[in-house]
Parts: sequence; C-alpha cells; structure tokens
Amino acid sequence: MTQKRLITALAIALATGGLTACGGGSGGGGTTGAALVSTSSVGTITGFGSVYVNGVEFETGNASYEIDDETAFDDSALAVGMKVRIKGTVNADGVTGTASSVHYDDDVEGPIDTGSLTVIDATHKAFRIFGLDIMVDASRTVFDAGAGFDTLADGQKLEVSGYFDGTRINATRIERQNDLDNEFEVKGTVAAYDGSTVTLTLQNGASAGPFDISSTAVLQIPATPDGLFVEVKLADQGGRLVAIRIQTDDEDLLDGNEDDVSIRGVLADDGNGGFLVNGVPFTTNSDSEFKPGNLGDRLAAGMEVKVEGHMRNGTLIADENETEEGSIRIDARTIDVRFSNAKNGSITLDLGNSQSLTVNTDNSTLFEDNSAADSNGDESFNLDELASGSEFLEIEAFRNDAGQLVATSIRREDPSGQKTRLEAPLDRFEAGASVTLLGITYTVHAATTYEAGNMPSGSSSFFSALNTNSVVKVKDAEPNGTAEELDLES
Repeated sequence: MTQKRLITALAIALATGGLTACGGGSGGGGTTGAALVSTSSVGTITGFGSVYVNGVEFETGNASYEIDDETAFDDSALAVGMKVRIKGTVNADGVTGTASSVHYDDDVEGPIDTGSLTVIDATHKAFRIFGLDIMVDASRTVFDAGAGFDTLADGQKLEVSGYFDGTRINATRIERQNDLDNEFEVKGTVAAYDGSTVTLTLQNGASAGPFDISSTAVLQIPATPDGLFVEVKLADQGGRLVAIRIQTDDEDLLDGNEDDVSIRGVLADDGNGGFLVNGVPFTTNSDSEFKPGNLGDRLAAGMEVKVEGHMRNGTLIADENETEEGSIRIDARTIDVRFSNAKNGSITLDLGNSQSLTVNTDNSTLFEDNSAADSNGDESFNLDELASGSEFLEIEAFRNDAGQLVATSIRREDPSGQKTRLEAPLDRFEAGASVTLLGITYTVHAATTYEAGNMPSGSSSFFSALNTNSVVKVKDAEPNGTAEELDLES
C-alpha cells in the first residue's frame, strides 16, 4: 500500500477555534463538558486534517490502527476513498468526535480477470477479480499508485475498496499493485473445505477455487469452517494460486448489537421486500427521519445512502436515512472560496459569460487532490488551500431541500488544458437556440456538436428529444456561454 504522510492539524481551524487538536496530535478533543456518544461508523474517508468519515471529523491522536490486518501508527496509512470502520465517540454537535480505533481492509486484491474488462459508457467500466464483479465510476472512484480509469487493463493487479450493492462492488478506491507482487486476497463464504483445499462462494454468487492450502498456511478458522465468511490470502507459486492464510472476516464491519452506528453504502434487495445496506439488514419505522423528505417513498436498490441508528440482533434500526445522490457535475475554475473551517464553506465557479454557480461543502464532501499542488502527498485538501480564480475543480453535487447545491465530491486538477463542463437536469430550452441548466444559459451555434444516448445527433433531432428534467451535458471550453458540445445523457 502506498504510504501517506502524516497530516498535521489545520492551522486555520485552530485559529478560529472551530476545531481542537487533530489527527496525529496528542489531543483528547471534542466539546468540553458535552455529552459523548459511543459510536461505530462505517464509510469512506473523505478528507484529512483529522479523519472525516460519514460527515464526522474524528480526531485520531490516540487511536489504534489496523490496516490490511497489520498494525499501523497514524493517519499516514490511510487514504481518501478507503472504506473504514471507526469506533469512538461523537460530540454533542454531531460533526466532531474522537476515534479509539480505525480499521481498514480492502474488499479484494488481485489481477483483473482476462476478458472481463468492459466499457459501459464514457464514465463507467466493469471488470472481475477472481470472479467478483466490480464497477468503476470515473468521477467517483479514487485512483492511486498508477491506477487510472483510462488505463485499466486485463491482468492489472489492483487493490479495491468499495460498497457491495447485491451483485457487485461499487469501487470507491482502486490502488494499483506492483506488477511483481504475487500475493492476493479474496473474501467469501466457505463452500467446501477439507483441510487440503478451500472453495469460496463470493458475495456475487460466483465460485472461487478450489485453492490448494499450503502446508505452512496460517489457519485462523474453526476445524469445520463451512458457511463462514472468510478472507483467504493467496500466493502465486509458479502460476498456481495457493492459500497461505485463511481467517474469519467481519463482512459488514458492524457488531450484532450496538447502540449507535452510522453506515454508508449501496442499497440491495434482501429478497423479502426489504433492503440491505452493505449487506446489513435494516428497517425503518414511523419515527425514522428522511433527508430529503421524500426519500422514504423512493428508496430503491442501487441507491447510495447513509443510515444512522442502532443494531439489534444483526438488524440496523434506522433513525435517520439520507441520500446525497444527484445528477449534477460541474467542471470549472474558481472565482471565490469562503469557509468557516476546513471543510465547511462555499465555492463560486465561473460558467462563462458572467454566469456563475455557488456550491456548498461540508464534512461529508470528499476532497480529492490530483494536482501538483498536493505537496504533502495526502491526496486531499482543505478549503483554505484553494486560491480564488486560479483553481480548476471537478465537482459532483446535489440539491438539498433548501434548493442549495451541496458537493458530494470535489476533485482538484491542474488547470492547464482543462475544459469547462456542466451536467445537470434541464431547466428549459429554445429549440435550435439555447439550453438552460441550473439557471445557466448556453447558446448554440453552427459548430456545436450534438450527441443523444451516446450516439451522434443533429440539432433538430437533439432538441426534439429534450424535455424538462432531461439530463444534459454542456462543454464550453472558453468558457464564454456558447456550447461547443451538447450531450443528452441516457
């Protein structure tokens, strides 16, 4: 795993009194005298300067770390996009806390199965590792150590972390392994075991194995492990995969009974008219709250949600259910950046022809840094690091109940050669003349190109296919308010 440098405390937050000492420091933390709630939080890391998971900034100065089954010592072993479990306490404000332990274990490590890499569309690809299906999103998956959406290839050795949606892993992070690496990991339920070989049934139902078990293998399983969910470490020995360690694994990272939990994941049908989130059964009741307010009526398999509640006998009883899904993407240069602390603030973006959009950020926003400005190598940034007027950001966002744009993820890129882009539901249009998205109007001209459903289109057929709330993507490189490309998304 690529090692990250230890993140120091954020000076601006300390100066304003907004935060106490952060991860890597000695501080205890939190709000003095405030009630603390013991919690387990399972979700992806969205930022550093402390560790941000599920909208809470956890101080980690006194935390223990277990990373890929090994002990680590600080935040430098972590990276954005990793799905982790944090145990600790949350302060009365609900957005700060203190971690007592941080646990990370990837979902699978190994080479992309030959012939399995498939291009779904311009921003999605799928492949398998040991038969486990994995979906990659160019905008939402974090890539590291030489991995990249455009460079995925059969046989490439990867480490994948993500959310299981009932059929596949939706990758939140992909890290490339060294081509000479010959040790891999796969998880599943033991389908057959005789002491000499082991066969797994993976989460998607595929079979992996049988794998021969090394005579020196470390076996941290019962004598009869059939039906247990386990992790198998494999070694390539002359082209033959041999199990060198088998251990039981906590599939969902939560205990059967806990009073306060927070879990982010993708909904899957449970086969009985209900849902699982990251494999955890959950239920709502008349006291459950939903954000946005209509979420309770539109919960569906494939939706990414954050659920907070308590575990009873392996079932999550939901107190709060929230989704931040949206179909809004903005790639643009900054005009203005304002913030109250490290992650909470607003960014105003230049959309051309004196038009702009303002996007709010909070503790749940994923801050990913792909730019040369990432001098400390942590692959993340804080709002005070952004320079107004000279940054280029790729933002995914949603509209909250108040109609504000809120960023789910922000990726900082080097500004050279970048093109302004806006993708959002259509407000209105004038056939052959203009489209308006999020209040931003783009005119068309003779050189504008059109695409509908991933197929080239003419102007008249493109506009005839539009209706209010169609999702349209506009490219305006200048930007000057004139569309160079218009795409009607499928």
